[in-house]
Order: sequence, then C-alpha cells, then structure tokens
Amino acid sequence: SSVRTFTPFYFLVEPVDTLSSRGSSVILNCSAYSEPSPKIEWKKDGTFLNLVSDDRRQLLPDGSLFITNVVHSKHNKPDEGYYQCVATVESLGTIVSRTAKLTVAGLPRFASQPEPSSVYAGNSVVLNCEVNADLVPFVRWEQNRQPLLLDDRVIKLPSGTLVISNATEGDGGLYRCMVESGGPPKYSDEAELKVLP
Repeated sequence: SSVRTFTPFYFLVEPVDTLSSRGSSVILNCSAYSEPSPKIEWKKDGTFLNLVSDDRRQLLPDGSLFITNVVHSKHNKPDEGYYQCVATVESLGTIVSRTAKLTVAGLPRFASQPEPSSVYAGNSVVLNCEVNADLVPFVRWEQNRQPLLLDDRVIKLPSGTLVISNATEGDGGLYRCMVESGGPPKYSDEAELKVLP
C-alpha cells in the first residue's frame, strides 16, 4: 500500500481590495508556496488574463500583478473589476485566491473649498474641502505649503473638511487641501486663516 504524503501548497499573500486612480500604477499582491514552485496566473471577472503580449499588465516574479497607467473613461474601464490569483502545480492541482476588487477613482472635483476665515484664539474654525467620495481617503491639508499634521485639536472630518479647535496664533496662515491619488496632486484654492487675539 502506498503512503500518501501531504505536500504543502498554499497562498503566502492574497490580493486585497484596492483603490487606484486613472493614469497611476497599481500592484495586486499574490504569492503561493509549494515545491516545486507553482505557476501563477490571474483572472479578471472570471476570465484568465493573457499577460504575455500585454504592455500595461505584467506578472512580477513573486506572482503579483503590476498594472501601469490605469485606464478609465466613461466607456472604457478595462482595469476596474474583480481579480483572482490562480496558482497551479501539475502534480497537486490548482488553488484560487480570494477575490479582490480594483476600483478606479475618477478625477478629483472639489465640491467645496476653503475660504478666507478669521477665528478668535481659543475658538474653533472649519475649513471646507469636499471632494468626490471615492477620493476622500486621499485628501491632505497644507498650511503655508507644508504638510499639516493632524492631532486631537486639528482633525479631518470624513468628508475631507478640516476642523481646528482651541485656535492658537500658530494656526494662522494659508491653507489649501490637496488630493493625491497617484499621478500629480490636485490642489484646492488657497485661503488665509487669521487668528484674532
């Protein structure tokens, strides 16, 4: 009677849901372990991708999928969708990763922007910055063209809007918000905040 030995064959890394933007690059991670090493392929929306002749999509040595210059327009969305990594070893069979959704965000549009404001020291002030919802995670604020550090006194709301409480003299200056989602950042109008004694 032959003894069946168990050969380890499993994913070390599986792809996760990812948000990208038009024109940027994105990596969907995947790597699988077995001896001999597995052949890695990718499916998008249930169909195998032919990566051999693809100038924008390539398989990295570890099995991850690298997409450059993400394409996304109203009538052409070849990159957005559901991806799975498929690992095969001849003698063992095939394993399929979890499904990862690649979402491509639109270009930033500011629904509201910061306006010149003044606040008395010790009071609170709100500086508006609202962008399309899918880009809110990419909103950053600058004070005098330097990255603004957030803390429990200076907070960014889920919408992207900035709230400064217990204002101090050091809060005065020029504020703008920016959206950085791959590709060049897009800036809002710049507005001066005056802190009155």
